[in-house]
This record gives sequence, C-alpha cells and structure tokens, in this order.
Amino acid sequence: MALVIKLSGRIFDDEELVLRYASVINKLPGKIGVVAGGGELARRYIAVARRGGASNTFQDLLGIYASRLNALLLISLLRDAYPRVPATLEEFLAAWGGHKVVVAGGFQPGQSTATVAALVAEAVGSPVLLNAANIDAVYSDDPRRNPNARRIPEMRYDEFEKILHSSALPGGYELMDVWSLSILRRNCITTYVFDGRRPDHIEAIARGENPGSRITC
Repeated sequence: MALVIKLSGRIFDDEELVLRYASVINKLPGKIGVVAGGGELARRYIAVARRGGASNTFQDLLGIYASRLNALLLISLLRDAYPRVPATLEEFLAAWGGHKVVVAGGFQPGQSTATVAALVAEAVGSPVLLNAANIDAVYSDDPRRNPNARRIPEMRYDEFEKILHSSALPGGYELMDVWSLSILRRNCITTYVFDGRRPDHIEAIARGENPGSRITC
C-alpha cells in the first residue's frame, strides 16, 4: 500500500529529529512518498527577500528551494530512495515506479507543500496522508491563547474547513489550505495530524492508533 507523509519544515530545524524520521521511514513497508516543508531556512531567506522588496514569486521560489534542500537531506539518509528531488508531479510519478521512497519539496510558486502532499497522495492512490505538524492535534481554537480550546481527535473535512477559515488554528496554512483540503476531500483521503516531534507516531498510526486528529469525509 502507498503511504504519503507530510513533514513540517520545522522538523528539519532539529538534526536529531531528522535522523529519527529517517530511521522510522527506513523501517516502513511498502512504497512511501514524503513531502518536506521549508522550515527556518525558508523563513530566513524569505524575510530577507521581503525586506529587500523581492516579489511574492521570488519569495515563493526561495521557500521552494529551501524545501527541496530539506528533501535532499532526508534522501541522503534513506535506503532505496530516489536520489533526486522531483520538481513536478510528473517527475514524482516517473520516480515512483522504480523506488521504494520518493521525497519532494515544493513544486511551484503560489502552492503550499500541503497542497503538494495532497496532490501526491491523490496521484499515487494513497488512502491516507500523515501530517507531522507543529501541533499535536487539531483544536477548536488556538490552545496557546485559549486554555479552553477543545482537542478534536475525530472530525470531518467540513468541520475542519470551518476551523481553517476562522484562522483559529496555529500554523493552519501549513497544516492544510483550501486547495489541499479540496483535493483530499474529493478523493476521500483520510488525514492524520500528529505531533511532528514524535516520529514514533507514524508507527502508532500504522498499528491503527490515532495519536492526534483523524480527518475523514
């Protein structure tokens, strides 16, 4: 069975965490697609470019190349991974046929890596998308500002969309945007959102557990 994993770019800010993810991914059975975010490297470069008046397109390109560098780092730590970072969905699918693991970053300006992960999951026929995020689950409100925010272990995409539009969710754009949500919903792909600091949660999900939030149709 195909499996797609979205790794928050913040994971790549922690060297030990990257190594732990590589170890977990190396042990997984079947074919694995991974999409890496840009992390601190992307934020730093984009901030400088913005200060200098660079266009949004160039800022997006900086984020894309940062995410691809993170993807290449992970590739270097994996066994039987495609040795290059696909720049398009077509390149991803071409690599998918001959390797156990394919790792991508961003594809094009104006498109989040959340959308890339959704497109990849759709293209390879993965029934689930595992989102290693900056928070441990989806909440009804920002738990950093609202101590009464409710942790939601099970929800449907319609409910998640309402939370997403309210901008109450920290890191909401990274978790999922309207484009990624529509792709996942039209294919009825189940998304698991879990604490990105816990690579072992991938194995827990494989055992049928739900360590964070499960979003379904």
